[in-house]
Amino acid sequence: MQNVVNFICLRIQTELDKYELTGTVPHDLLEGAWNLDDLESCKLHLSDHHAALAQRLITSYATYLECNLSELKSALRTEYANTVDNMETARSEFMFPTVLGKYRADINPVRALYYDTREMFSRYNPEDPRHAWLFDTITDRDFSNRLLDALAKDIRRLEKIITRYYWPFTKYSDSIPLELFHARQTMKDFRFYFNFFTSAQLWSPDE
Repeated sequence: MQNVVNFICLRIQTELDKYELTGTVPHDLLEGAWNLDDLESCKLHLSDHHAALAQRLITSYATYLECNLSELKSALRTEYANTVDNMETARSEFMFPTVLGKYRADINPVRALYYDTREMFSRYNPEDPRHAWLFDTITDRDFSNRLLDALAKDIRRLEKIITRYYWPFTKYSDSIPLELFHARQTMKDFRFYFNFFTSAQLWSPDE
């Protein structure tokens, strides 16, 4: 952990040097690569000169957010909508009419597949053709690899949104946009589905 902290502090020190030269808020700070909590944690490792720069940056960043919070919210909504509209887990290969027909029209196909698989595991009937088909599908190695890859890609895109927007809205706004709540919950769900479908490869009807 100490090595991680030192790496972050070295990165922040480099960004402070750039800030001194340009007078602009570092791009990595705006992108969420690190935040002001990280900066506060590193103060003990900074020289007096860099500590003074850090305090100036904190003030500049607060001013920047106060002036640009509405634009930040608009950017969040655009990025989140684009992510939802282009999810890897919404590809046609994960759309099974016999599964989707049981749920609301706009449900994510992998979420529906998770619900059906969980139900199948809890009440597996070897004489039920639908159970046999679903079991064969989710335990097929190639299909499973594509499914896990799609989940991993969507998780990374959601993580990027949360990294970029969660800290400034929790620190500088009285309300957190609904899109941010949805992004965090979807990421949490997708991480759970990733582990679930990974474990599904080891599931046996005898369990």
